[in-house]
Amino acid sequence: MKRIYFGLIGLFIGLIFCFGYFSFFGASSAQKVTRDRWEYCAIRNVYSYNPVKDNVNKISGLTEVCYFNPNGCRSNIVSHELDYGMFLQQQGLPENFESRVQATHKAIENSFQRALTILGNDGWEMISDPELKFELINIDDFNKFEDKSLLFLRKDTKAIYFKRLKSQ
Repeated sequence: MKRIYFGLIGLFIGLIFCFGYFSFFGASSAQKVTRDRWEYCAIRNVYSYNPVKDNVNKISGLTEVCYFNPNGCRSNIVSHELDYGMFLQQQGLPENFESRVQATHKAIENSFQRALTILGNDGWEMISDPELKFELINIDDFNKFEDKSLLFLRKDTKAIYFKRLKSQ
C-alpha cells in the first residue's frame, strides 16, 4: 500500500513540475522569437561641379548617401577636396582643361571611396552591384534648382543599396 501511495505522490509531484516548467518556459521562449529588423540606405549620386579655370585651387567631389526612414530619405553629403596644384605636381601634368577634368574625376572617386569606407565602418553591407556613373554638373544650375535630382542623368546609373541590422 505504501508503495502505491508513494508512487502516486511521486507522479503527482512530477506532473506539477512538468506543468510548471512548460507553462513558465514554454510561453516565454515563444515570446522571445523576434524577426531581424533591417535599416537601408543608398548612394544615389556621385558628382562634382564642372571644372572652371577661375576656381582651380581646390576641386570637390561629392557623394550623396540617402538613409531611408518612414518619412522618406535623410540625405548626407560626403565630400572630398582635392588640392589641384598638388595633383598637377604628383601627376606631372600641365595646367589645362583636360587636367582639370582628370582632377575632378579623382576628387569624385575619392569622395565615393570615403563614403564606402564610412558605411563599411558603420556596419552597412552592400546588397546591390555598384553601377554608378560619375557626373559633372554646372554649379549655377546646382544652386538654381531646389530639386537637385533634375540635374542628374539617371539613364544608366543605378543607386547602390546597403543594409544593416537595426540596433534595438
